[in-house]
Amino acid sequence: MNILFFTKSKPYTCEILNRFYEQGHTVIVVCKDMESFRETTMQAMCGEMGIHVYDNQSIYRAIDKKTLPQCDLAISNTYGRLIKKPIIDFVDGRIFNVHCAPLPAYRGMFAYNWAIFNEEKSWAVTAHYVNEQFDEGEIIKATNFAIDPQMITVTELERESQKVGLELTLEVVSLFEKEKKPAGKKQEGAARYYSREDFEWLKRVTSRDSASVIHRKIRACWCPPYEGAYYECDGARFPLQYK
Repeated sequence: MNILFFTKSKPYTCEILNRFYEQGHTVIVVCKDMESFRETTMQAMCGEMGIHVYDNQSIYRAIDKKTLPQCDLAISNTYGRLIKKPIIDFVDGRIFNVHCAPLPAYRGMFAYNWAIFNEEKSWAVTAHYVNEQFDEGEIIKATNFAIDPQMITVTELERESQKVGLELTLEVVSLFEKEKKPAGKKQEGAARYYSREDFEWLKRVTSRDSASVIHRKIRACWCPPYEGAYYECDGARFPLQYK
């Protein structure tokens, strides 16, 4: 298949790209911007494999000028940008996103952190059709697995979700090889979108928080080397360490 792959360079997405290559798919990579893509592992892989790379602006120009080779399927994974109608139409709606969280309960960002704060006992990775809204398309397939919110860390949940996400990506590609447009199911249940502003609230510990909430905030935000939970006083932030 000819695959348009919207992504960023991470060990997980590099492994997906490698598997596509091994399976004989022809891939075009689309990154958020060339500056963040430069000197990454994926850029090196694309050079070695002869893969053409577009960014979030040049891909639309290529579609508009009709210079982009025809693609059978488009996939979004950790792309972080809204994919617009010209791309959806270009692949005739054959485009899906792999979201490393259950939907519609965990739309948006920082889902691993919220899973731990909310003390979830099960988790899921979801493959869904892409529409013109973040994480709202029909679900093609979801893989569920149990977690221990009292023990698992953000890093561990990310690692496990990406392991599941790799296999789910390949499964859904196989579905598209067998039929033009696999059936999707409308998202059901309570929907919640988590934003960057929500995450900033999660990191901030206040005197109004109970001991239980403080403990959950510290655990949920503990992901070195990134900033975790903190207490702020007189404009200074005091990091709170998880032990």
